[in-house]
Amino acid sequence: MLVTGRNILSLPGCEKMKIVAGAGGLDKVINWVHVIEIPNAVDYVKGGELLFMTGVVIGNDVSILLKFVKEINLKKLSGLVINVGPYIKSTPREVIKFADKVNFPIFELPFEVRLVDIIQNICKNIFMKRVQKDSINNFMKEIIFENVDITDEVLNKAILYGYSINRSYCALVVDIDNFNFYLERNNIHDENAILNIKSYIEAIIEDVMHRNKKKYFCVMQSDSFFLMVALEKGEKVFNSKVEDNMKLIGTAIKKGINDKLNLMTASVGIGGIYSSLKESRVEFSKGQRVLQILKCMGKNNCVVVYRDLGVFRLFFEMNDYKEMRDMFNENLLKLKKYDEKNSSDLIKTLYVYLKSDRNIGKAAERLYIHRNTMKYRINRIEEILNCSLKDEETIFNIKLCIKIGMFLKLLKLT
Repeated sequence: MLVTGRNILSLPGCEKMKIVAGAGGLDKVINWVHVIEIPNAVDYVKGGELLFMTGVVIGNDVSILLKFVKEINLKKLSGLVINVGPYIKSTPREVIKFADKVNFPIFELPFEVRLVDIIQNICKNIFMKRVQKDSINNFMKEIIFENVDITDEVLNKAILYGYSINRSYCALVVDIDNFNFYLERNNIHDENAILNIKSYIEAIIEDVMHRNKKKYFCVMQSDSFFLMVALEKGEKVFNSKVEDNMKLIGTAIKKGINDKLNLMTASVGIGGIYSSLKESRVEFSKGQRVLQILKCMGKNNCVVVYRDLGVFRLFFEMNDYKEMRDMFNENLLKLKKYDEKNSSDLIKTLYVYLKSDRNIGKAAERLYIHRNTMKYRINRIEEILNCSLKDEETIFNIKLCIKIGMFLKLLKLT
């Protein structure tokens, strides 16, 4: 679907092109192609381009070429093709060493190959893929986010794009954790640079799907990616085999983003499977709900299946949250107010205590406090709530209300 350094090698006319450095960056998306001979022309590129150079201006000057490669790497370009021949005999070792270090792809192309033919093929491919991608993206957005009637005309259009009525699909939602914070921390404000990052994530997803031999559709919405992943023929039920496979794919996508985009994390919400397009919205909604709960719990960089949400699933079906809020107030409001008034952290202490199976020693260790301090806090909690933490019914209600507090954003425990 996307044009990357990896797949241009298989384009017609590119058979003699070879990667000589920076193979770790082959999944960078190529947005366009330029021929550059004057190094200072790099000021006019936007990022995401593939550059061609014959060396007619710089010749075999290693220092100039190395400086040039460092500059275009900082500009977030997708690669450099060196037309090796009379001007640049081969890629210098210093350049190869740097490109390998930063995963910046450098290709070599024999001088006798006509550049105009290569560039024309790549640009034509970029244009065709872009039109196809935009068309599919707009169509699938209507299916997923709008209440579209699945008529025969709509279904036939989906089939034309590659949808199979004989297969079931699984809904995955990949969300970049704190994307705006990531952009701010890395001082990224340019729209083209942001778009290049999102395109690179799409390329990572595409690579994972290719390695797992999965057909899929990908729709980008803001900083989330909605994936329709085709299951094997005959797979109609979300059993442990399908679940494990989807978790494997989700984990691979998450890891790819972690590894290839410095300090970026992603979470994956796995909905369920569906065998008709009209069911897709429901399953994608489940994937979004997973991500919503993860944010409420302060968790990130994880892969979670909707059916593992437990009681949180019931909360989403509530038409009125008043009863939930009342229950929270009856069981935990006194403790919350005590914490606010005294700048204490007893609700978190209670949460960790319950997560530690009511083991004083384990809870104290997790909170980095003395065992006796933990005992004192538990006694104080029982006094404030006027309850016994040995009573199972009380424990059940408190656990439920902690989850209600997270869901309604009344509590922040991380």
